[in-house]
Amino acid sequence: ERLDTEYCLSREKMAKKSKEIIVPVSNFCLIKHISGDGDGNLNLVGTLIQHVFDTEKSALRSAEEPSFKYRFNDLTADDSMVQSRRLEDFREEKNATKETFQMVAPLEVDVVFDKFPFKIVTASLLIELSTTFDDEHEKRLRPNLLLAKKDRRNNIAVQSPYQGIEIDEEKTIEKLKDKMDKMKCFDLITPFPKIEYFQDTKKNYCPKFKMTFHLTEEGSSKLVAIIAPMLLISTLNTLHVFNSDKPDTVDFVANAATFALTAVFILPEIVTKANRTSLFTSNNGYILLVFLGLALSSFPEEEVGSKNYAIVGVALFWASFLIPFIHAIQFWDFQRKLSSTGGKLRIKDFIPDGDFKPVQYDIEKHDYDEHFNSTQRMAESGQVDTLYQRKRNGNEKFRIFEYLDWEKKGFFDREKERLSEIVKKGE
Repeated sequence: ERLDTEYCLSREKMAKKSKEIIVPVSNFCLIKHISGDGDGNLNLVGTLIQHVFDTEKSALRSAEEPSFKYRFNDLTADDSMVQSRRLEDFREEKNATKETFQMVAPLEVDVVFDKFPFKIVTASLLIELSTTFDDEHEKRLRPNLLLAKKDRRNNIAVQSPYQGIEIDEEKTIEKLKDKMDKMKCFDLITPFPKIEYFQDTKKNYCPKFKMTFHLTEEGSSKLVAIIAPMLLISTLNTLHVFNSDKPDTVDFVANAATFALTAVFILPEIVTKANRTSLFTSNNGYILLVFLGLALSSFPEEEVGSKNYAIVGVALFWASFLIPFIHAIQFWDFQRKLSSTGGKLRIKDFIPDGDFKPVQYDIEKHDYDEHFNSTQRMAESGQVDTLYQRKRNGNEKFRIFEYLDWEKKGFFDREKERLSEIVKKGE
């Protein structure tokens, strides 16, 4: 115990005396597809290419493994998640390294829309480069992610469809969905993820970024499997209540119990798994209306002296079908807003086409600064150029930078003005 205590104290003392060095890193991510099993477990398959610069300023100049280790969703990535395919060592020529990794990373799934029979989830991956500590030189090395200045496809790209890119962007997006979607439980709403970079304001470096996909769990199958039997039960219940031949009390209650038992086996399919559950939801309201309607419909006229209870029960049962109808409208509106972020401009943001030019580093000039910018520089200058925007958030520990939404920033108006100027000069 004494030795362990001394070792811990020694490490703490070393950490206090250590010199922190911010190491510039470019981390390119190529997204290939999302795979998933029948239980909803999802994995993102892709390629990571990590460029480490300025190795001469730290212990990385002689390290056997010069690249930074990965963490996926706050867990250290093991060999089953990421494997090195190739290391290109340019430390002698330009003080940099390039390592290519194969990635199979588990996605974190969160429910953002759950209204029977429709469900939308986010599948996100937080990729973080881990800080390393060199015991020999007593230096803590912090990886600082750089963002491309000219073309965002040098940050993150989506692998092109095998059939190539169509002139019609909608056809290209559908081909891309077919290629990327290897899931059994979900479908892609849009193949383009939301991108966020996180700058640590205290230590003034950017160690991680997040990719978020929006997926939908197909609701039409549930619509047929659940709503159709419920329509049959509602119809039979209506005929049962308004039957001109009044059955005796025992038969009336027995028939009502049969309908209720059938509903008991069907309705649990409405309740789905979620990270946070709530009692007061429209899904529970639908279930409550169904059973309340069946309960009132089971009151025999001979026992209660009136048929009004049963009639109200039938009305409530039929009224319950309004809830899935309202859910459908809300689902289509939610999905439309997400899908509107796709289109031609998003294709230009993610798919490497004929216009895409990957960054090439000049060995003599050592010119990575000409191609990349840091989040610190963007924050200090007070502007984020034309590719990125600062996201408002209440967390003071991190500044979040996300891809600029061209439409909100008047991209089309600027393009129109630029083309007008070109025409005038031509004239």
